[in-house]
Amino acid sequence: MIDNILRNIIGNETGGYDVAILMSGGTDSCTLLFTALRLGKKVHCYTFKPFGQDTYDSTKAKEICDIFNVPITMIDLPEVNIVNDFKLLASKYNCKKKTQYECTWPYIYTFPIIKEKYILSGLAADGYYGVSKKAMIHFRHTLEKMQEFRRSYFKDNPNPAGYLQLKQFCEEYNKILCVPYLDDSVYNYFYTKTWEDINKPYQKHLIQSRFEEFKKIKIKGHINYQLCAKVDKLFEKLLDNKEINLYNRKRVMDICRDWYNINQSKANLESFL
Repeated sequence: MIDNILRNIIGNETGGYDVAILMSGGTDSCTLLFTALRLGKKVHCYTFKPFGQDTYDSTKAKEICDIFNVPITMIDLPEVNIVNDFKLLASKYNCKKKTQYECTWPYIYTFPIIKEKYILSGLAADGYYGVSKKAMIHFRHTLEKMQEFRRSYFKDNPNPAGYLQLKQFCEEYNKILCVPYLDDSVYNYFYTKTWEDINKPYQKHLIQSRFEEFKKIKIKGHINYQLCAKVDKLFEKLLDNKEINLYNRKRVMDICRDWYNINQSKANLESFL
């Protein structure tokens, strides 16, 4: 069962060490929390508040940690540095897509705070469930289409859910990263499951049913955390910044692509010279 698979991965990859968890308050990070506690680990959770304002995720993460007597650190994400932060995400962390910029940005302020050596992340778990708008429209209807979706998400994608950026932060801060949902054993488990197997009678039922701990809490269905935290609204302000919006774009995704292409051109020139 999936709970035992997660237990084996986390137990093997983190040994007897304490762990930090990047906590969103959603199903996926909760499964890591519950598994680590079942293993008897000392856990410290970290979450963030954009602009110092509580969000559903930050509030829910604290509520869950309080229920299970786990310490949690709230990290404020300042708005004032967004121009320099954007440049850093483009030049140093090689972000390409809009979602990569928005989802990687909190790491700039989170990683300097994390004390533990080992970090658990529920990154990429949504790739199994098919609850995104794209998956719901095009892939949920048959097992074959769900398998196609998962292959595209995990196997044909060199950077699922911004994994490479998260890994780079861990290397920079001398941390050891454990991302159980990118393990082949988890992929193989979900690969044979239909959308209904996983999401009926309610979203992510399959995995929630394996953890009795979920009976103590209530959580919402899927929502992208950068949207929940309104990080996307902050990045939209860059449309009016001529230092960032070099070509008078109307969409943030185009600005992100421009900066990626500029940095790729610089890298190619440097390698040639």
